[in-house]
Amino acid sequence: MRGWIIGLLLLALAAAPVTGAGGEALEPLTLEEAIQIAMEGNRQLDIASASADAAEQSSVEARSHLVPRVDLIEDFSWTTNPVYVFGNLLGQESFTAANFDIGFLNQPDSLTNFRTQVMVSQPVYTGGKIRSGVDAARAGRDAAESDRERTRQQVVHQVLDAYTGAVLAERYREVAGESLKTSQAHEKLVADMYQAGLVVESDLLQVQVRRTEIEEMVIRAESAAAVSMAGLNMVMGEPMGKVYALSALCDSGACKVEDEEALEVLVNEARAGRPDLKASALKAEAASLMIREARSGGRPEVGVSGIYEANAEDFIGADGTNWSVMAHARLRLFGGKEVRAKVARSEAEHRMALSASELMGQSVELEVRTAFHELKAARKRIEQAGMAVGLAGASLVMVEDRYREGLTTLVELMEAETALTSARTREVQARRDLLLADATLKLAIGRL
Repeated sequence: MRGWIIGLLLLALAAAPVTGAGGEALEPLTLEEAIQIAMEGNRQLDIASASADAAEQSSVEARSHLVPRVDLIEDFSWTTNPVYVFGNLLGQESFTAANFDIGFLNQPDSLTNFRTQVMVSQPVYTGGKIRSGVDAARAGRDAAESDRERTRQQVVHQVLDAYTGAVLAERYREVAGESLKTSQAHEKLVADMYQAGLVVESDLLQVQVRRTEIEEMVIRAESAAAVSMAGLNMVMGEPMGKVYALSALCDSGACKVEDEEALEVLVNEARAGRPDLKASALKAEAASLMIREARSGGRPEVGVSGIYEANAEDFIGADGTNWSVMAHARLRLFGGKEVRAKVARSEAEHRMALSASELMGQSVELEVRTAFHELKAARKRIEQAGMAVGLAGASLVMVEDRYREGLTTLVELMEAETALTSARTREVQARRDLLLADATLKLAIGRL
């Protein structure tokens, strides 16, 4: 995964400025480093990981019902209740003939009793309730793991989006600065020609208006760069105000992405490998198992238990001991429509989960097809954008020469300047669009 990202963005080809607005040194940050920081600090990924951990423990909890349960029970009583006194004396094995006295039986002295029990219980048959719960919990655990993997892929894409967006915003700021220098140079040219009486004052005023427009563009670009950096920090889980020196987007060479693959092959790969699609199918499977669990409510339940008991007047004593082994069977004869309603609800939830899974499959195919065609278009746009910058630059040089010679108007000069600014902007956007389109296709397939 990291290899194609490095190859994708060619981050080593160029570096952005490494000083902040106040001249302070900025910490450099590559895309790969940003992804690693996000893997540790992103809140969405943390939530998904916690959800997967909770699902794992739910699976452990469900399996615990398959093994015997052992409980230690300690009861304390201090009573003059005749029934309790009589029973506790028997339990302590301290009952004597004197205790048959009618007066004692009706009004016994107070008696202290500590009862210690060790109880072992084991369900034998529950109509499939436990097994269905175990299988459903396992499916839920696997679904949560798939969701976590999909969230990881989405976070990687978010970092790509935010990182390239921040680089793009910084490049916009640089383009605006370059445009401002060009505008200022034109203003000086027109001012010199006005002083020489070669142009009218309206030309000077127009070029000054144009310069103020570019200054506004610089201000907006600086604001956008700050906001984009904050967005990147949010995705990484870093403090919002932190500023990095980001690597540029393949400024010294063509942006490179993987070779184009057949669309149907990509669709099939997505259907087979998308983690969220697997999670959706597993949730449908879990919903099916819950139908079995609901039906178990109308079936008999059988279990066994054993108890070892010790009674004494002193704490943790064993004046008298006894044991019991018991079998339990329970069959619900009437419970209203509870079981029927639970089964019907589970069946409806299963249908809903199946439909959601099928709908997701269609959505995945649409995502792949959309991303595929967006990437094809982005490949073509970046070539056109590069050509446009070269043509616009050459055009501006010619118009400047013509204007100096008085062979053209200020309007044409300003139009040429605007065309160059627009071409530069489109080229920066095209680079980002190509890289992001490639990442979006990989996200749609499930490779990211």
